Amino acid sequence: MTKEEWLERLAELEKDTLELEHRLKMRVADERSSKIAGFRIRSERVHNRLLLVEEGARFLCGENSMPLKKAAGSI
Repeated sequence: MTKEEWLERLAELEKDTLELEHRLKMRVADERSSKIAGFRIRSERVHNRLLLVEEGARFLCGENSMPLKKAAGSI
């Protein structure tokens, strides 16, 4: 193997390595986005359930009842 062939092969390996790093970063970003979306969906479900409970309490106790207090940091 000549020096030129070796340098060419080294450049190819570096290019392949950069492509793999890019794919890995994209996969990690996709997984992170998926997890964040999952957290948002779950929090929205919890929020909707709390609203249904509050609405049910109003229905059962009458319209003049006090609404449930929102917890600190609630959505």
